[in-house]
Amino acid sequence: MPQITPTDDQLFDVIAKEALVDRALLNRDAALEDLGIASLDVISVLFEVEERFGIIVEESELSDCKTLGQLMDKLKARAQAAA
Repeated sequence: MPQITPTDDQLFDVIAKEALVDRALLNRDAALEDLGIASLDVISVLFEVEERFGIIVEESELSDCKTLGQLMDKLKARAQAAA
């Protein structure tokens, strides 16, 4: 599967669906903890990101992410590094 670098909107859509968070609440500055996004939610997001965009990221690589922006930047950086 070819790897695609997702847009912020595409990642927000995946996060909203997989973490069961209202899409309107998502922005780059939002803290994962404040949104109720736990490690299991992050794993669900990773599976969906891999399926949709071909980006493979280990959960351990995201352990220092505190905001959606940090999480999304790491996912995008992985996509660009592999492209």
